[in-house]
Amino acid sequence: TRGMLSLGFTINAVTMSVFGLAAGMLVDRIGLRRTVIIGAVIGGLGIALLSQINQPWHFHLLYGVLASSGIALCFIVPTVATVRRWFMRRAALAVSIAMTGSGLGMVILLPLIHRIIVAIGWRDSYIALGLIMVVGAVIGASLLKKDPESAGTYPDGIKPEAGNLEARADFVARTEKWSVREAFRTSSWWFLVFSQFFNIAVVGIIGHIVFWGGDLEIPRGDAVSILSFFVLAAVAGRLFGGFFSDWLMSKFGISRKPVLYFCTIGVALGCFLAMGVNSETELLLVSLLIGFCYGSGLSVFPTYLGDLFGVVSVPMLFGVMFLLAGGLFSAIGPVLYGFIHDTQGSYDLAFMVTAILCLISAVSLFLIRAPVKGRGAQA
Repeated sequence: TRGMLSLGFTINAVTMSVFGLAAGMLVDRIGLRRTVIIGAVIGGLGIALLSQINQPWHFHLLYGVLASSGIALCFIVPTVATVRRWFMRRAALAVSIAMTGSGLGMVILLPLIHRIIVAIGWRDSYIALGLIMVVGAVIGASLLKKDPESAGTYPDGIKPEAGNLEARADFVARTEKWSVREAFRTSSWWFLVFSQFFNIAVVGIIGHIVFWGGDLEIPRGDAVSILSFFVLAAVAGRLFGGFFSDWLMSKFGISRKPVLYFCTIGVALGCFLAMGVNSETELLLVSLLIGFCYGSGLSVFPTYLGDLFGVVSVPMLFGVMFLLAGGLFSAIGPVLYGFIHDTQGSYDLAFMVTAILCLISAVSLFLIRAPVKGRGAQA
């Protein structure tokens, strides 16, 4: 059933969130490069071993646990936290550029993988993908530096001299450090967590978009192509969101919230429109809308976290946020969509429920205020 297949994606989300937290801790303790290399080896091994699966639980274990734990250790939390430490003025754009790698990789690899599977079979394809992950991540890790201080430079490459008051203010702002306990005591932290409800919708759709295409009698190859366009739209959204949120802050001195509103409300609109999809063209258009809006907020959320609680604490705080929001909420999406389809025969109810959750995300964003260290209330 689709519910059974979705369980693998749910386990994947939970595992990535748990090891995302571990990644934040490891980056501070053993260093960025070692964390990424360890993750690459574990993830590559898990992907390669998928070539040997014969039972559903093999998929759940190797993909949901082993491969996902490695991917978490070498991608989201280490990458985002590190880039956020390097940049203050163009932080969102820098994060968005860093995160386009995974999106572009999916755009390139999804159609290619489909052809490779047809040519050599799915088992050998997994072995090749495992090797690609290890080699690519190790090469990337060799180029990484934990923060500008470790490289003998400064954030944005600007030395905070006395005459450069703006750079000096940015440099001082880096030193503020929030513990997880201190962040938990603020209402802004929890509203930021609740604003991640939109992940339920997006991850659910990503996990079922090919099945959804099958319901519409769209050829599997075309449905996979639509998924590629979804990811490509998300990549474009990341670049737009990063650039536009930085522009708003530098030009008008306002927060990144408008971009986050666009993200959550746009995904909600896409979910409402999804209930009326009846053709391949309509599926493509809705996928582009949801993908672009989702991507626009993907790089801005962790950047906004650094705006609220300082960049020194980003690895640990983002790891915890990823555990709570990315794990719990993302885990719900695929199973919710699969269960509703298995019981109702369509995804319409899932679209309705997740659209409402996206609107709750927007309300939560509205309630966030800049936290004041040492106080539970917000300024």
